[in-house]
Amino acid sequence: MLTEQELNKIFSWLPYRADWPVDRDDDDTITGYYGDLISNLTKNKLFDTYHSNDSGLGNFLGFICYPPGHKEYNGNAIMVYINLCAPLAAYGQTTFQRLSNAYAYNFLKTDAVCTVTDVQLKEIENEVIEILSKYNLMLIDKAFACTPLPNEIAESLKHENHNQGNRYLHGLFQETD
Repeated sequence: MLTEQELNKIFSWLPYRADWPVDRDDDDTITGYYGDLISNLTKNKLFDTYHSNDSGLGNFLGFICYPPGHKEYNGNAIMVYINLCAPLAAYGQTTFQRLSNAYAYNFLKTDAVCTVTDVQLKEIENEVIEILSKYNLMLIDKAFACTPLPNEIAESLKHENHNQGNRYLHGLFQETD
């Protein structure tokens, strides 16, 4: 999938390769590269979407996809992460609450990567997978997501306010306050 050197660059919020066209600090390159993908996820007829992370506070784009037509929603949804330092993505089932003026959700758990058990979300899952593959994103699998981070990376994340855990999933998709 990726070399150790490429992974370490991503863990440090750097482009995995010198020719990577997305600058996570430049909205124009993000929109230029991922604009159609963002539109496909946020304006989809099969599901509603909450764009949970727009890169300003993280090294990824985040989307929560849930059944359409709800002014308020409390139930299962599909969390989608797209890394801005490399063509990597992850998805999985999570719980999501949408109220008229607030949202609540948790970071995707490693054991939920590539897992959707709610049959009502299967059509949404299939559409999400199709969209991600259309844009040539490599989906990380559960085994890769669960791989322990190198000790020095895990240790450095402990001292940052964007630490979500000590697995590759947490190193690839980091956020800060």
